[in-house]
Amino acid sequence: MLKNYLTIAWRILLRQRVFSLINILGLATGMAACLLIVQYMSFELSYDNFHANGKNIYRLEHQRYEDGALTENMPLTYSAAGPVLKSAFPGVVRQTRLATGAGMVSALQPGGGLLAFNEPNIYYTEGSFLHMFSFPMIKGTASALDRPNAVVITESAAKKYFPGQDPVGKTLTIQEQVSGTDITAMVTGVCRDVPANSHLQFNFLVSQDMQQGDWVYPEYYTYVQLAPGTNAKAFEAKLALYINKNIAGLSKNNSSSNTQGKSNLAGLTFALQPLRDIHLYSNLPQELTPGVSGRLVWFLGIIALLILSIAYINYLNLSTAKVIERAKEVGIRKVLGSQRVQLIKQFLLESLILNVISLIAAVGITLLCMPWFSKLCGVDMQFTIWKNYWFAPSFAALLLQGVLVSALYPALVLSACRPVQILKGRFLNSGKNFTLRKALVIFQFTTTVAFMAGALIVYRQVSYMQTDNRGMDMRQTVVVVAPKNIRATDDEGAAYAHKDTVFQQEVVRNAGVEGIALSSSIPGENIGYIMRYTSHPQGDEPKSERLATMEINSGFIRQFKMKMVAGDTLDNNAWNRKYAAMLLNEAAVTALGFKSPQDAVGKLIETKNGRGRVFENEVVGVMKNFHQSSLKEPFVPLVFRQYDPNSVSNYEIKVNTGNMQQTIAGIEKTYKTVFPQSAFEYFFLDDFFNRQYNAEQHFGQVFTLFAGFAIIVACMGLFGLTLITINQRTKEIGIRKVLGATVPNILLLIAKDFLVLIVIADVIALPFVYWGGHQWLQGYAFRTTLSWWLFAIPLLAVILIALLTVSRQAIKAALTNPVKSLRME
Repeated sequence: MLKNYLTIAWRILLRQRVFSLINILGLATGMAACLLIVQYMSFELSYDNFHANGKNIYRLEHQRYEDGALTENMPLTYSAAGPVLKSAFPGVVRQTRLATGAGMVSALQPGGGLLAFNEPNIYYTEGSFLHMFSFPMIKGTASALDRPNAVVITESAAKKYFPGQDPVGKTLTIQEQVSGTDITAMVTGVCRDVPANSHLQFNFLVSQDMQQGDWVYPEYYTYVQLAPGTNAKAFEAKLALYINKNIAGLSKNNSSSNTQGKSNLAGLTFALQPLRDIHLYSNLPQELTPGVSGRLVWFLGIIALLILSIAYINYLNLSTAKVIERAKEVGIRKVLGSQRVQLIKQFLLESLILNVISLIAAVGITLLCMPWFSKLCGVDMQFTIWKNYWFAPSFAALLLQGVLVSALYPALVLSACRPVQILKGRFLNSGKNFTLRKALVIFQFTTTVAFMAGALIVYRQVSYMQTDNRGMDMRQTVVVVAPKNIRATDDEGAAYAHKDTVFQQEVVRNAGVEGIALSSSIPGENIGYIMRYTSHPQGDEPKSERLATMEINSGFIRQFKMKMVAGDTLDNNAWNRKYAAMLLNEAAVTALGFKSPQDAVGKLIETKNGRGRVFENEVVGVMKNFHQSSLKEPFVPLVFRQYDPNSVSNYEIKVNTGNMQQTIAGIEKTYKTVFPQSAFEYFFLDDFFNRQYNAEQHFGQVFTLFAGFAIIVACMGLFGLTLITINQRTKEIGIRKVLGATVPNILLLIAKDFLVLIVIADVIALPFVYWGGHQWLQGYAFRTTLSWWLFAIPLLAVILIALLTVSRQAIKAALTNPVKSLRME
């Protein structure tokens, strides 16, 4: 019996080649889209899951409240926090701290040469780091960082600095003038390259003697490992009580900083962030690595199900439409003695064969698309979900569900009919089938329109963030990283200042260079230079705030075309005044309590050093707000001071577009001549700034891709339904032509029913899209508007695509000789 079922099923597939191909391609496309999304979701959800103790590791989230309002929330906290919690709570098995850094890393080579590169991913940590986290060691053990000034490097770094050598026992020098870093560390271990699905991304782990730390400035990422079975929420409650009870004692020892003075610990508390939630559910300032929105990841899962649903709706639509054509076959089978259960088995087996073929094709499509899709998502991933324990049962269940949903309804409808009615041509359920098909087509195109409009909204927002006036002109700006070599003595500092002047003078002589500016930070970069400033607004209490600080030269404002709203700019005599000059931006004016920019000009702002000495600075001007960080965030309060050559991190060089490579080559030659012991590194500022939008760009690309999948699958179904409709109305079309109907008349006859359904789908979809788009845009401080054309384009596009899909077959039917149509039986 099974052999008979298989034979008939295969014959049906071959006899209905076009519809079988449409169904297979439609299902395969939907399944491939689903597999790609599930692979992406699996990758994003796997972040930090490889750590053996991962489920018990938490990061301290630093929070501070003033008058009950949350005023500070960040992943950095005080260096003393971890040791204090470790000693106060037996449930804390381990604690570890790390600070990020960048600098010039160099290593002596066997021939006596020096190999040096600027490295961005350096972590300064302590011995417990490798005991807490499970980064596999190739050489050395988890104890490799137990002594200070040891360094563990990744496999790639080992090949880069010690090609063909055993790096263990060799030394690396790490220098960074701005932070004062000057370390010579011995390589005590080599670990495998950090997996892409880790929020901790490093090339160098440098151990330091952090001792018990202090409560001066929150600058360390702190992780704690709790004992198995510890209730994190209950521990958080104990933590809050402990901090509240001991805050006075902690505050007594928080003034040892050499720059910041005594910190205010009032309102301090900590929250625990599960390690495995950081990538998806933490979007705090100064994250170690950019995360993604967990809500968006799960939203992509909904998209996967919707695309798969559209594919199965196609199958169901075509199956119900073909019911009439197979009605006589079923009637004859029933007359010859077939039982209802046998007919149902036949239909289910046909559906199973078609689904299995589609799944095989889908896996092939997925494997072919995986490298391209990985690049589109901006993550390094392979098709590995088949290795997961849940993959086989989940997709077997999905396949079975698809078979039942897509085949059971037509099977039950046909098998329930009386054979006499079928053979006499009175198939009474066709009207109900047609109503069902209408509803399914509306659902398909409602989803498709929503996808298209959603993709447009995402594209519009990303484009807005990349092209909106940021308050500064970044175009044609090449950033050259300043030398990171330590200048430990006054003589070395003076020698570097002379070289700095020479470099600037030589660079501007390059015909392709239009100007040069200097700064301690660049737009799009987290500013690490943060100081506490105290203002005395007239008639108000003193206001103290920690504000990000940039050191700039006098040409910075002019070159970037920034606007002053009050006062003057900085000049070369900014330090040679009774009170050192500074600039504020408008956001800093508000943060320090001044009524207006004009009110701030001329006022004195206090800073303190670690010994409590007060320095007064005069506000000489106020700069218009510009976007130092992403447009996702509000304007950052900024303070600007005149640069010191020894604190410069970057040279921002304005170049013209002609002979770009030649200009950059000239800059490199000058750099290597003036700074022969430093590594030359450059990048374009606008590219660097726009990296902040990588997550949105990748999401928009992925969303657009799957919107395209949805359109393709929906159009396949529409194409198949058009063929069936034309086949069922062949005689009607012939009679209409004999009676004088034109080709446009026939085209309108075939298309109007589908177009009405698509217009209904548009009307249903657009309110949902508007609501969803509005909600998504609320996550951005600066956002585009939902213009009418964002909704009109998908509506018109879907109608046009549907017309093109229907028109070809309708025109072909309209051009057929009516005599041939009327002879058909």
